[in-house]
Amino acid sequence: VRARRATTRKAPTQARSRAMVDAILDAAAAVLRKTGYDDATTNHVAEVAGVSVGSLYQYFPNKQALVDALIVRHDAAMWAAFTTHATAAIGRSFPETVHAVIAALFAAHLVDPELHRALHQQAPRGGAHAVLAETTRRSRALVEDILRARAGQLGEVDDVPMAALVIVEAVEALIHASIALPRARAEQLRLHAARLVLRYLGVPEP
Repeated sequence: VRARRATTRKAPTQARSRAMVDAILDAAAAVLRKTGYDDATTNHVAEVAGVSVGSLYQYFPNKQALVDALIVRHDAAMWAAFTTHATAAIGRSFPETVHAVIAALFAAHLVDPELHRALHQQAPRGGAHAVLAETTRRSRALVEDILRARAGQLGEVDDVPMAALVIVEAVEALIHASIALPRARAEQLRLHAARLVLRYLGVPEP
């Protein structure tokens, strides 16, 4: 049985209330980065946001609702970064397209990596896990489209959905490993990830 989502009590409609909700979510993100989910409290979030706990509860009934809302907002930011970088693949050669898509996946996960790590670890606690799963599904669908469009250039890969799953899951694992690395090493890992995918697909490097 799917867990019931903890949702906001009401949606902000005026500019002032939207600003308050943004401030609360910013504060929740700061608290999660610093303390993690277990030690985070709505009192602490309200204090950091500079609002009363009562004001916070007007929009978020509990801590899990805050996390759910943060995941939705963070997911939107990640998808925007991914699609922006993925446009570099338009009109490029197949190897260059692979490099562009891998770069897009890395860019998406580098949107506030500390918050991403905290949210990723806490996602199973609530229904917001489905949001992250949907992002992964959309990424796989885009990779599938690219592979189908270049089917004649693939090596021994004949199961496109499986290939897309392998590519996205393998690259995301490498991305999570790259978050703790210095920027230069993370960039090297991104290049190695692209080479790994090209060899898996049987495509010569550019």
